[in-house]
Amino acid sequence: MIQFKKHALIALMFFLAAASLGLLLRYFAVSSLEFEYRYVVHAHSHVALLGWVYFALITLMGHFFLKEHVPKKVYNRIFNFTIITVLGMLVSFPFTGYALFSIIFSTLFLFASYFYAWMFFKFVPKSEKTSPSYKTIKVAVIFLLISSIGPWTIGGVMATLGPESFWYRASIYFYLHFQYNAWMILGVIGIFLKILENHEINIAPLLFKKFIFTFNISLILTFFISVLFAKPHISVYYLSVIGSLIQLVSILLFYQFIKSNYQAIGLIFKKIAWQLMRWSLLLILIKMFMQLLGSFPYTAHIISNNTYLTIGFLHWVFLGAVSMGLLALLQQAELIRLKPASIKFYILGFVFTELIIFYKPAERVLGFPYLPKYDWFLFIASLLLTIGISSILMIQFKKNE
Repeated sequence: MIQFKKHALIALMFFLAAASLGLLLRYFAVSSLEFEYRYVVHAHSHVALLGWVYFALITLMGHFFLKEHVPKKVYNRIFNFTIITVLGMLVSFPFTGYALFSIIFSTLFLFASYFYAWMFFKFVPKSEKTSPSYKTIKVAVIFLLISSIGPWTIGGVMATLGPESFWYRASIYFYLHFQYNAWMILGVIGIFLKILENHEINIAPLLFKKFIFTFNISLILTFFISVLFAKPHISVYYLSVIGSLIQLVSILLFYQFIKSNYQAIGLIFKKIAWQLMRWSLLLILIKMFMQLLGSFPYTAHIISNNTYLTIGFLHWVFLGAVSMGLLALLQQAELIRLKPASIKFYILGFVFTELIIFYKPAERVLGFPYLPKYDWFLFIASLLLTIGISSILMIQFKKNE
């Protein structure tokens, strides 16, 4: 029997590692501690995306789709190989940045994700492959594979055009776009649909077709938002706006399904899981409004000249929309336990972090009064988040009360 509870625990450990690195980065601004800031940023981002989110998602996918169908040896070999690659990045990035060993482990992770995708497509039984949940996860995995084109191109771009070129940033944004807006979001939605299907709540076939079709179209078009920093031709802005509008239509179609089954879903989900899932769905909707606002020339110019807005958006998606959804789904699958106090700490840390991050551009753009001790506030917000994640992890080691 594959030990998915242990795998979920490993995902939470990576979550704490990423949060601790983030806290270290915040401490850098308020202390005399010296280290290579960029190196720790690389470690923080890689462990967050490829440690916590990736392991949480593949654990849920394995639990719901592969549990009784994949050979244990095959699954564990791929899973353990993936752990080695992420641990390698965790150890190498803080000390070397992008150098020989970190690049080796990053490259090996790409191969690990290919192996997992092969295993998922091969061993999910045919009876599952007609379900909307599988089709959603399938699209998520395909976009995960597509996102890897970004890292593969970075080496060549750096060698020929350099890190200051348009194509270098475009390669990074290509990767992030399909990670944040496709793999992660569709992964959460797909597992959510699977849980509902297991309780005989099914999305109507026609509604699902409309949802997944519009979502896919919007994903292609909203990539153009990522290149607006280069002030391209006006047609690129039009494509970005159209993509953002289609994306809103897509998620509203999905919300139509939730609205019509709202009470039934509330009865299925555990109290904390449903609270977190509702937060996740709300934050996904707001995220899409953010992308629409960022598609226009005026706002795109403001965003490209203010890194706090980009950082705030990425944390909104990662810490809010995706991580809250993953915690909800992991609890609902009975792979982790959650307590109200730890979740309150986490949500408080998230809200405080977003308010502080977005306050800095508000000072500049909207004329908000200067906030003294800004870096200390940001450090405290990160501390609350880390305490929340630490308490979630500690709960897993306690005996059932």
